[in-house]
Amino acid sequence: MFSISSYPKYQPAAPAAVAAAAVTVRDDPLLLWFSQYNFAFPPPLSVHDTNDMNDNTGIRVIHDVPRPNTSLYHLLSQYNPWLDCEMTREKRVYLKPRVRELCYPVYIGGGSADSSIFFRNETIIDIVNLYLWPLLHSRADEVVACRTYADWRRLFKRTICLAFPDYEYWVSVAAAAGMASVSSTFIPISDQQRTARLLKYMTPARILYLLTTRANFWPYGASSSSSSSSSRIGGLCAIKSKIKEYNDKTEIDWLVGADFLRKMKRVHMYFTTSVTHASPLTNTLLHIDSDSE
Repeated sequence: MFSISSYPKYQPAAPAAVAAAAVTVRDDPLLLWFSQYNFAFPPPLSVHDTNDMNDNTGIRVIHDVPRPNTSLYHLLSQYNPWLDCEMTREKRVYLKPRVRELCYPVYIGGGSADSSIFFRNETIIDIVNLYLWPLLHSRADEVVACRTYADWRRLFKRTICLAFPDYEYWVSVAAAAGMASVSSTFIPISDQQRTARLLKYMTPARILYLLTTRANFWPYGASSSSSSSSSRIGGLCAIKSKIKEYNDKTEIDWLVGADFLRKMKRVHMYFTTSVTHASPLTNTLLHIDSDSE
């Protein structure tokens, strides 16, 4: 919902700074992993990165370190522990909110306490944080090269295990839930059902949907020709079809270029049922289930 045109121009780092950064990468297993797999997170967006906050109606500044057991702490700590696998916990620590960084509430409305809704939301936040941010930042050229849904599916297949190394195992567990035959490895029914629920939201179609203007979910989008902030729609691409209608020939119209994706800075996204936490323009996520039914 905001433009990145006001970000400071890139300045080449001095040789000493480059050398210091190289030492830091070697000493930090997580940074080394980012470099090795070309799957790094973009830097966080903070109050120092923009000169005009008036148009960013959905953005909130984190003024204090969120303390445990406070409402803000719980909102900004949304994640699904069932998605824990190699490196995910370390990545969540790396991504933790800090003072003067910016967060973006996504209003879901209704105030429902349905556990399935919270399960969905926590899973989506993990997908955003651990998969979409590094994918868009580090693989921007590959992303915008996806002109059809078939292209996107191939990119998803190549990269999803970078965010969730256990993905292929989860697929096998979920498949076991629908098989009458007894697997050679015992998998509790509860694990099969839970994993099937996880993968319901971790599909190439649903993840692509999060980036569309139809979802109006992503905090960034193509700048509107109108000066009115109310006319801005979140989303990086446009797809005419509903999720259930996606097929290999479904066209993806990217509204931004690879350079835009690389320059996006990360905001801390979270779901809220409270209007007080969200502005009137903060988007909703009403169609992710209904569009796929």
